[in-house]
Parts: sequence; structure tokens; C-alpha cells
Amino acid sequence: MGLGRIFLSALAIILGVATSVYFFISWWRHRDKKKPLALLYWAIALFLMYWFQAPAIFVSFGKSITVTDFNFFFALTLPITFLALILVYSGLIRLAGINLNQKYKILFAVWFLIAVLFFGYHFFIKGGIIKDYLLPIAGNVAFYVPIRILIIVTVLKLFCRPGLMNVYGILGVAGIVTEAVLGLMRNFFILKTVMVYPPSFWYLAILDSPFFLVAQTASVLLFVFGFFFLHLAQHGSRRELGQ
Repeated sequence: MGLGRIFLSALAIILGVATSVYFFISWWRHRDKKKPLALLYWAIALFLMYWFQAPAIFVSFGKSITVTDFNFFFALTLPITFLALILVYSGLIRLAGINLNQKYKILFAVWFLIAVLFFGYHFFIKGGIIKDYLLPIAGNVAFYVPIRILIIVTVLKLFCRPGLMNVYGILGVAGIVTEAVLGLMRNFFILKTVMVYPPSFWYLAILDSPFFLVAQTASVLLFVFGFFFLHLAQHGSRRELGQ
């Protein structure tokens, strides 16, 4: 299992970094004066998503992990990956050309502010020390599940755009929707798993699960797959993808 963990973790890191760099370069080199912000958002999102694999790699190489040494890391994992999902959602909004009304923008901003305060409380005030189930449970229920549902709803709206009604668009939408559903499964898996262990061990408990590790790596693959084909559908040819 050690080699499998190393391979999956390394695969997630390599794909996350490589695709992130690729999308950033594609955004930077785009010929239009108005560069596609979706590419930039997705580049940053993928860059933020791979780093959760660090403890898994340490364990795979036989290094012991002291929970207290990783309190800061564990507390930071949820807000960082939540921010990545926000960027995924923002990129899809841009790609779909959805004009959000003022009321929705205010509600979304308030919800995001609550998330910032919630994660900031655990990150700064509590110093990343996890003594209860509030962070993993409330973080998933109040923030992770809603943003994944928003991603599913938004990406399905891409079918309403004539320019994306092609094979590439369908493949891209399928990749993003599958990742979002898989992500929801992970969120509910976390809710089920963390209650079995003391609060401070919540991250190690899920990290020890083969399902969680495979699902996390699959998420990176599905995001790469989905983003690639959505961008390909948007520009119509592989040649334009690098513009």
C-alpha cells in the first residue's frame, strides 16, 4: 500500500502543478485583450488542490506523523481547498456567461464572509488546534456541500450555451459533474468517519482510508479532464487551446 500511496499522491501533485502551470501560460498568452479569467481561476484552483497529499507521502516513506506537528496544516487544509472550489465555481460562472443578480451577489458575499470568519477563527484564534468536531463537520455541511452543489448546477447550465453544445463540451461537463458528485461522497464519508475518532485525529483518520486517497486523486484527474475539454469546447480546436 505504501508504493500505491506514493504513486497516487505523486500523480495528484504532478498533474495539479503541471496543469496549473499550463492553464496559467495559456491565460497569459491569450491573444484577446480581455483574457479568459476562467483559465486563471482554474490554474490557481488546481495549484491549491494538490498539497493535501503531503502527509500521505510522509507516511508512505515510513515517516511517523505527530498530530500536534500538523495541527496548523490540518486546520489550513479545509479553507485552502474551499477557496479552490470557489475559484472553480467562479471560473464556471465566467465560462457560462451567467450574470448574477445583485441579491444573489450579496447573499453569496455574506456566505463567503461567514466562511472566512469561520475558518479564520480556527486558523488564527485557535491556532489550528482541533479539540472538537466543529471544523470538520460544520466546515463540510455549511461550506463544502453547498459549493459543490453550486458547481453542479452551474456546469449543467453550460448546455444552454450554443458554443459548448459539442462533444468536447459534453465531456467537460461530465468530468466536472462527476468530480462534484465524488466530492460530495467524500464530504459525507468525512462526516461518517470523524465521529469514530477523537477530533484531533480527524484528518489522519480519513487520510488512512484507501477510498479517500483514491477519490482525492480522481478529483484532480477529473478536474483536469473537465477543464481541458471545456476550454477546448470554448475555443473549438486544439490549436486555439494554447492561445
